[in-house]
Amino acid sequence: MVTAERPKSPAAGPASELRAVADGAFPLRVQLPRLWELTDEQFLELGALNEGWRIESDCEGGLLIMAPTGPDSSDQGGRIYSQTLIWSDTRANGRAFESSATFMLPNGERRMADAAWISDARLAEIAGDGHTIWRVCPDFVVEVRSASDQLAAQQEKMEMWVAQGARLGWLVDPFDASVWIYRPEQEAEQVERPESLTATEIAEDLTIDFTRIWPQQDPTPETS
Repeated sequence: MVTAERPKSPAAGPASELRAVADGAFPLRVQLPRLWELTDEQFLELGALNEGWRIESDCEGGLLIMAPTGPDSSDQGGRIYSQTLIWSDTRANGRAFESSATFMLPNGERRMADAAWISDARLAEIAGDGHTIWRVCPDFVVEVRSASDQLAAQQEKMEMWVAQGARLGWLVDPFDASVWIYRPEQEAEQVERPESLTATEIAEDLTIDFTRIWPQQDPTPETS
């Protein structure tokens, strides 16, 4: 497992990130009795009834409850998704997904990413299977760390994505102004404050601009 020193607490910001309440407590995990195994339809209904929360499930029958997305995280994830969508529509060789899309992975977990892309080749493998939640792992996934997320938990989730079939994963940490890059059978690589990154494992022309993701740096004081 990738280990790293947790970044210092971010500066005071929007209360919608639930930092004061959570302090790194998310995701919350609720274990369900084994007889309560949820169908896809029940799982989606549960999410609809609790739309303020993001709900996933693990392979041991537990529900994982994430804090609501705050304005900063929503903006950051949206910027990455929109750039991926524009690229995907231009190439017409796959589909891009935003943070509400849920996928059933080979290990039985139902998971979401802040942005994801699936190639036409993978989509063809599940065409006509009739499942409400698609049984497929995205080729490319992006997670944006929010103030209520534990860094270690996010790193474990990224390792899970790659182990389940993602060809490339990016964990974006706005508080440390860095991106952790995950590839199959390789150690994670940390890139500090990149202006842009190219997802070369997916395509040579899939480049994401990060200049409006990072917090503005304090200007260097003038010297006399």
